Amino acid sequence: MANRQNDRMYVQVTQEIRSGITEKRGYDRLLRIRDNYPKYVLRTDAFAAGNYEGVKTMNVADFLLSEEF
Repeated sequence: MANRQNDRMYVQVTQEIRSGITEKRGYDRLLRIRDNYPKYVLRTDAFAAGNYEGVKTMNVADFLLSEEF
């Protein structure tokens, strides 16, 4: 396994996204960052998967259990 200690990524954690306003708030902060490091929104709800303008959306448990991180 590679040493990932010095790798950079940006993570926004939210319980769930129920409205467009909440979605915009959750992603806007990450979208303002203008570099090429990976960006993630981690959610606790069951429908947490996908991609929003380049920001990957994942369930927080899947993220924490993934061997990729």
